[in-house]
Amino acid sequence: MPSEEVSLPLPVRPEPTQVLEKSIDPAEYLLGSGDELSIDIWGQINVHHVLTVTPEGNLLVPRVGSIQVGEMCLADAKVVIRKAILRSFRNAQITVTLLNLRRVKVMVAGAITTPGIYSVYANTRVSEVIAEAGGFLDNSSRRNIVLTRSDSSTGAVDVLRVERLGDRSRDPHVFGGDVIFVPAREQNINAVGIYGAVKESGSFEYAPHDSLLDLISLAYGLTLDVDLLRGELVRFTADNLTTTTIPIDLEDLVSGGDSQENLPLMPDDRVFIRIVPRFHKKDQVTVRGEVYYPGAYHIEEDKTTVSDIVAKAGGFTPHASLAEAEMIRSYNVVDPEFERLKNIPVADMTDSEYEYFRLRSRENPGRVACDFEKLLGKGLKEYDVALKSGDLINIPPRSMVVNVSGSVVNPGLIPYESGRDHKYYIARAGGFSWKARQSKIMIIKGQTGERMKPSKRRGIDPGDTILVPEKSERDYWKFFRDTMLVLGNIATIYLVIQQATE
Repeated sequence: MPSEEVSLPLPVRPEPTQVLEKSIDPAEYLLGSGDELSIDIWGQINVHHVLTVTPEGNLLVPRVGSIQVGEMCLADAKVVIRKAILRSFRNAQITVTLLNLRRVKVMVAGAITTPGIYSVYANTRVSEVIAEAGGFLDNSSRRNIVLTRSDSSTGAVDVLRVERLGDRSRDPHVFGGDVIFVPAREQNINAVGIYGAVKESGSFEYAPHDSLLDLISLAYGLTLDVDLLRGELVRFTADNLTTTTIPIDLEDLVSGGDSQENLPLMPDDRVFIRIVPRFHKKDQVTVRGEVYYPGAYHIEEDKTTVSDIVAKAGGFTPHASLAEAEMIRSYNVVDPEFERLKNIPVADMTDSEYEYFRLRSRENPGRVACDFEKLLGKGLKEYDVALKSGDLINIPPRSMVVNVSGSVVNPGLIPYESGRDHKYYIARAGGFSWKARQSKIMIIKGQTGERMKPSKRRGIDPGDTILVPEKSERDYWKFFRDTMLVLGNIATIYLVIQQATE
């Protein structure tokens, strides 16, 4: 037998499952065309129906007839449906259930990514329809959206309150035929600002009926260090040029007391809320390196000293290098002259400007002059330094090397040996190269960065750098040319003088 060709049905893609933010409230949900209801009747005859509300708002129940349920809340519709069925089915048990929500058409217009007409479920909110339309533009208003119903009534929608506070009260559900209009936001005007002791200072688009408490809520509330007695509201007067200042008592407002303190706001109002000075100020310093218990420590500013904190940290370890230890303080002072010189080529600087720039460039910003060797090594308290919050004490391990750099045969790190001078370390680095400028050797101290000439009085310490500069290359042809030019000029002057005296 010839085989028969069997055509299989194509798979049907199911419609997206309805997603609800919460269970439908029968007292709030209004039935309309397209809603699907399940009706079960139990009694002498058991009947199950799945029925859809018609475009005219009717429900056609077999053996019962047409029941008008359009624009009726679900709770009332269930009562009407039961009464109608009981006229045909005596002593029956009746269950009415909403199975599926209808879809409605809503128009979105204005400053929106993709304006147009959208089909959404009947329980969809305005903010969700706007998201379906691609969301807001950069200049879209989020607080003054207008929702126009099919009966021409209008309402205000505030999506910013939804986004920042989760407040759904100004984000209603849509109905069929609604028009959502998103206006463009005004720039630099029609705003309200709040600054100071709030969790997020800034400016927000103004919406009618805004109050002081609304604005504080949009800023995520007051901070813990708020000064409840020192608030003020700055408002423009009738001439729209000058301002007046209104004191604010936040104590009653946040405690739910005097409602008069919850001032209604006007466009371009600004609220300033002060903080309590030094509220829970955490004065502490950090100790790093070769101490037994490095970490952060509490201090009394300008009272606790370096030696106090090092003692709290257990003292320094045997590996500590007091010669290289340093104390760094937050340094935020700007030197305008130094900043100016950074942008000037060295060739264009005067001698005094270059000298100042050279000296400032060698400084370590924020480094506090503290001789750790004399303070901690020899116990000389006159070298102690009072601490400020944020100071850093760093006691590194002993490097035990000397860096020989520049014009030597084999530059690099040389193991430190006590009592040795610079010549010893240069010899260990292979000696001078043929370009070495031996008369200009510099010692750069590892602790301070100070540059100095070799001296028997101040020897070489661990961490120091011995810098041997190179001889500058001479352009003998240029030297010869310049010399001849000078001699020629002298000869010319001589001849002129001789002719003038004859």
